[in-house]
Amino acid sequence: MQRNRSVEIRVGLFVFAALAVGSMIVVMIGGRKSVFASKETYHAAFASVGGLRAGSSLSMAGVNVGTVGEVELHSDGRVYVQINVDQEFVPLVREDTVASIGSKGMLGDKIVDLSVGTGRVLRSGGTMRTSEPMDLGAMATQAGQIMSETKVVVANLRAATGVLGEPAFQQDVRSSAHSLAELLRMTEQSDGTVRRLLTDPQLADQVGQTLENVQTATSELSRAARSARAITDEVERGNGTAHEFIYGQEGTRLVRGLADTASETSQMLAAVRTGDGTVHNLVYENQGAQLIDNATGALGELNTILRNLREGRGTIGALLTDSTIYDDVKRLVGDLQRNEILRALVRYSIRNDEARPQPVAAPE
Repeated sequence: MQRNRSVEIRVGLFVFAALAVGSMIVVMIGGRKSVFASKETYHAAFASVGGLRAGSSLSMAGVNVGTVGEVELHSDGRVYVQINVDQEFVPLVREDTVASIGSKGMLGDKIVDLSVGTGRVLRSGGTMRTSEPMDLGAMATQAGQIMSETKVVVANLRAATGVLGEPAFQQDVRSSAHSLAELLRMTEQSDGTVRRLLTDPQLADQVGQTLENVQTATSELSRAARSARAITDEVERGNGTAHEFIYGQEGTRLVRGLADTASETSQMLAAVRTGDGTVHNLVYENQGAQLIDNATGALGELNTILRNLREGRGTIGALLTDSTIYDDVKRLVGDLQRNEILRALVRYSIRNDEARPQPVAAPE
């Protein structure tokens, strides 16, 4: 009986050791340090998971943060994945966290990569945003397209650079370089405008001032053009005299009035030219010449009279030029104003005129 008990103890120890070693092996192979840690469960839906299976690793920023739970294909054609995140990493799972299918190691084992979110913490059992993986077929197709485009680019480069190896092109390059060197030598040794422009600060300042003046003139022309444009726009859209004259009825009436005036003037001139009136005789007959001769003669006589007056000839000339006559007339007027008899006669005449009865108007 005691022997059987010792055997049972040995068997129990062996089983316990086997379980301990197995657990250690599982932990070491899976690289998990918290197999028995509590977890929060989330969900994600993919169009394709590329061979992802339950128990695959869950990674965030390169760190294992949990495991993949159930992977189920539903009737809507999408694959629903259960994501189990260790409790210590739950605060990093936010509403804007994105789950995507990635690969691990050389063998390409599929894992789920989670991005570190910045929004509010995603509630337990919530659905994460997903990013669909690119399968190998699409990647191979895209790589093939890139290779085709690369071949075309290489062919174009070969065609473009092929001319560089031609002797004629090389000779042209050498000739151009020689001409450029000769031009630079002439510029350096001669005293031309180019050398002065490169070495004379005063000339450089003058050229700069000239360019500034040109820029100023260009700005002024641009401003004037904008002003003219604004005026034309105002004339076109406004309701002033210019707009009414160009786009309204006033311009039409004015043009019609000018046309009528021109027509009447033309008819009047034609009547003067072909008629036999006074204006025709003055313009085309001898009466005009006689009128001009008479006017010329009258002006001559008037000039003679004015000259005699200026020289003091005659009575009026003497009155205008002799100051003694002016003094005599002034003295005579003063004597008349001081004469009491004459003043009494003037007052008597005024009183008689005021006392004379006024005529009565006849009744209508």
